[in-house]
Amino acid sequence: MTWIPKPPAAAELNRAQYSGWACCWCATSLLGVSGVISAGIAEGRMGAHVLDTEVYACGPRCPQRPRRRPRPAGPSQT
Repeated sequence: MTWIPKPPAAAELNRAQYSGWACCWCATSLLGVSGVISAGIAEGRMGAHVLDTEVYACGPRCPQRPRRRPRPAGPSQT
């Protein structure tokens, strides 16, 4: 199973990121770029208003995309 990072909250995005014009992680413009991928749904609320929107990333190799952290080594359970 591939780990997919959860996108930032909708309230943390700027206008271009929220509109899908820029990468949700690094804010690089996506206009005219190939290889753009869906990063998922940025969720949020402002009172009774739902701010959920689909956001995009410049690709799986985006420099600002969160990376999976290795699990800390714990005691072995046998």
